[in-house]
Amino acid sequence: YFISFHPEIAGNFFTLAYKTARVEMPDEGYYFFDTPYAQYIMADIDFRYHKVLNPANRFAFRFFAGAGYPYGNADVLPFEKKYFSGGSNGIRAWQVRSLGPGSYVQSEEQADLYPNQLGDVKLEANFEYRFDLFWSLKGAVFLDAGNIWSIRPAADQPGSTFEFNNFYNEIAVGTGAGMRLDFSFFVLRLDLGMKLKDPGVLGGPSWIPFKRPYSRKDFVLNFAIGYPF
Repeated sequence: YFISFHPEIAGNFFTLAYKTARVEMPDEGYYFFDTPYAQYIMADIDFRYHKVLNPANRFAFRFFAGAGYPYGNADVLPFEKKYFSGGSNGIRAWQVRSLGPGSYVQSEEQADLYPNQLGDVKLEANFEYRFDLFWSLKGAVFLDAGNIWSIRPAADQPGSTFEFNNFYNEIAVGTGAGMRLDFSFFVLRLDLGMKLKDPGVLGGPSWIPFKRPYSRKDFVLNFAIGYPF
């Protein structure tokens, strides 16, 4: 078992100092050294469980949940604090930062550029069955599910807001298989992800199997160093 809990709060000390000095907040917010500072609260939890069946076979499971809320001196989280999904350590059927937020669908022009989709809320679950092949070569089959969402509605990203009565319909699901060269101190990993459920389908079904033909964009090849969890 492995569990990690990470709470974080920022900006309150500066705001308290300004309030104590009875400095009225400008429309653009307080500044510190001519720079507007962030004020937010956030927390996330990372839970992992590995079940060894025998020396050559094992299960690995991970669940991640996190959320951040900006307030006071800021209405958005800092860029580096926002969550993203997809990629070799996330939902591997999507390129890194290309999934979400929510059911938001990028335009074709945006999708052709480097993806950079970010959110304030993240839910993700991953499952792997790992098995030995021969020498240092190992294999795996996996199932990933999750997404990211925004806390506040955004006019330029319809469908991105987290809603308790609908978020489960916006969970993306992917599967796939991988190969790993495991030298104990160094692991080379190659995973091929395939989409099963895509929440970002405009006017179409979100589940792909038996509903529409697969295309090249439904598969993603990930190369990484180390295990994803």
